Amino acid sequence: MDTRKRVLLLSAAVALTGSLAAGPATATTSPATVHPAYSCGYYNGDGPVQAGVTYPDKRVTEVQCLINENTSWASYNPPLPVNGIADQATVRALATVQNHAGLTPDGIVGPQTWHALRTGVWW
Repeated sequence: MDTRKRVLLLSAAVALTGSLAAGPATATTSPATVHPAYSCGYYNGDGPVQAGVTYPDKRVTEVQCLINENTSWASYNPPLPVNGIADQATVRALATVQNHAGLTPDGIVGPQTWHALRTGVWW
């Protein structure tokens, strides 16, 4: 992990906990109630995302952008199209992210997966 990402993650941990001694927030922290370390600016909530569902907001676009955000993570290639369509490529990428984060790799975004995407715990 490069120095810039370490600084961002450390800054996020301090912002979430108020100190270094307390450690980072747990995966159950809702990203809607904290200041995310990473954001693409499309969506800041923590609503669910799953394949085959159309959402009136930009949550799928945010997920796709966040997956693509870390260019040093080469486990998932090519990058996802940031088109807001929760297709099978997006589900496969999510399952990979979840697996790396120690979550159940179901391809469905809930609060824990949002947290992993926004804090970079899966990198």
